[in-house]
Amino acid sequence: MLFISLCCFTLFFNFNLFESLERTFAQPIYQIKKLFNPQTIQPKDGYSIVLIGDSMTDFLGSGVEIKKYLKKYYPKKNIEIHNFSVGSTNILTLPDRLQNLTNFNGRIFDPILNTSFDLIIIESFGHNPLSEYSLEEGLKKHNQTMDQAREMIKQRQPKTQVILLATIAPHYDRYAEGVIILETAERKKWTAERSAYIKNHIEYAKQNKLPLINVYEKSLDENGGGHIDYINTLDFIHPSPTGIEFISQEIADFIFSKRLLPL
Repeated sequence: MLFISLCCFTLFFNFNLFESLERTFAQPIYQIKKLFNPQTIQPKDGYSIVLIGDSMTDFLGSGVEIKKYLKKYYPKKNIEIHNFSVGSTNILTLPDRLQNLTNFNGRIFDPILNTSFDLIIIESFGHNPLSEYSLEEGLKKHNQTMDQAREMIKQRQPKTQVILLATIAPHYDRYAEGVIILETAERKKWTAERSAYIKNHIEYAKQNKLPLINVYEKSLDENGGGHIDYINTLDFIHPSPTGIEFISQEIADFIFSKRLLPL
């Protein structure tokens, strides 16, 4: 028991010592990392993060919970979060929102690329699939739009890092139960279509070697749908308060563990 305790103490001490060294030598570490990745973010007193997605990400609000978790990792940094997410919007709106003033239900948004930011987290928009197309064609358009959006970001803000977010999975057999009446078979089709778009977003990240915050897979229950604890039971679509905390912590943990923002 004493040996185990000493090992745990040693690991904890070494981990904190390593973090301390990272903070002390942040600039030299940055110069080395930049040789291998030109998009490495330079250490500074504050960072800015943009969120973009549909209502699943809009529910994160001003990012209070994300900042709460990031504060534990970056206690001396000022971190701003700009949430440009809007409900009932799909991936095809992304290019327009990046470069133009947009109006959604009376909410006016400045062009995203007019904001200076270090990280942009793009959610899958999977809960608003391109149902007017066949699944194959819709997923193809999703990928083409992501290609276009990434190129626009690269042209305007070349030092920005693009991160993909796969949100909470839709509930297996009760999706949207609080807002629309559907036969069980049709409801499961809705779930399957939305899951397909989120999974496609995951695959896009892997194929393009982009950082991926995979909340989707961590949110699955034994039936392969979203765990009920993470889902608002008023509409069976959006994240519950527990779900919001879960997504927020996953975002913060990922940013820290991958050192996307220097200490």
